[in-house]
Amino acid sequence: MARVYITSANVRVLFTNDSAVGTGCPNKHDDVLLVQFFLKVISEGPDAARYKPVNKPALTCDGLWGSNSQAYLNQYISANSAANPGAPLKDDGRVDPVVNGRFMGSLSGTLYTILALNNSYMKARGLSSLSDITTDAAFPTVLRPSLKVQ
Repeated sequence: MARVYITSANVRVLFTNDSAVGTGCPNKHDDVLLVQFFLKVISEGPDAARYKPVNKPALTCDGLWGSNSQAYLNQYISANSAANPGAPLKDDGRVDPVVNGRFMGSLSGTLYTILALNNSYMKARGLSSLSDITTDAAFPTVLRPSLKVQ
């Protein structure tokens, strides 16, 4: 289930999945909805040209992981890594959850893709946007109970 992660870092609230999302992953409904929401907002935001895959329909937030969602994720990982060559994301086509409060994967040593998605969402929607993403007009209403910031 998707969840809110409270941190002591500069960004106080982060939103993360509990299980991996991507081809061959558990793809639990809430986790997929969260990832799809971030990818949709980012691919329709100010950097849309960078993050929207060519010849793909708009991403739907339906909680089902398929080839279109995977294409958006692959495009995001590629574009984000190109924009941040000193800190590329692991190019494995998946979004792993934050583990033990670490921001970097223990095996890959790279930033978790879910954290990069939080950051890109914040850039697309503004600095205060992460305070409560459930108020975003594009946020899937069925996901609100899981992620309401108290």
